[in-house]
Amino acid sequence: MSELRLSQTARYFGFGDADDHVVLDGGRVIGRIFLHPQGPAGTPWFWTITAPDISPSVDKRGYCPTREEAMTAFKARWSA
Repeated sequence: MSELRLSQTARYFGFGDADDHVVLDGGRVIGRIFLHPQGPAGTPWFWTITAPDISPSVDKRGYCPTREEAMTAFKARWSA
């Protein structure tokens, strides 16, 4: 597995602002992390694994207080 990194969603999909990121594994988009205005109180950063070869599941997404914590949670689930 490559080191995961963030890039602006707009660069890949033509939408999104400064608080909207795709998660890349190498050059492959495998997920997204963004500031969700309707997120639960105190946990506005939403993360989700979107890689098409990974089955959808409730444990492949979540909310965190900060973008950094969202990336940590994403990495933990991606490597599981």
